[in-house]
Amino acid sequence: MLSWLTIYFFALYRNAVPALLRFYGKLNTTPIPQIPLTILGWSFLAFALGTAALLVNLGLEWHAGNRSRNREIEARNRADQERQRAASRARIQNRYLILQTRHQLAPSPDTRTALADFLSFLQEYGE
Repeated sequence: MLSWLTIYFFALYRNAVPALLRFYGKLNTTPIPQIPLTILGWSFLAFALGTAALLVNLGLEWHAGNRSRNREIEARNRADQERQRAASRARIQNRYLILQTRHQLAPSPDTRTALADFLSFLQEYGE
């Protein structure tokens, strides 16, 4: 962003200011007698206000873009967390299904103990 502003100001001061000086250089009139500014002074004031408005607008657009990107990143993070939770639930369900099937096919004390351990795991973590 700094490079664009540098180019903008360089082009502006290289081209616009000499053009203003050539165009208004010989006019010493003050259009409003109560305010001691010549036409060249009013031109510079308008130029300064226009440049300030441009910079404020650039800042606002930059800020809006950052907020939009931050919202997108947060949405992606929430979706990733939900996918991870769903994958974890699926692994737990698969583990239970495997243990239950093993116990039904070969009911032994080892499978009974593994199934009891898994059920205590579910009770402990509330899955």
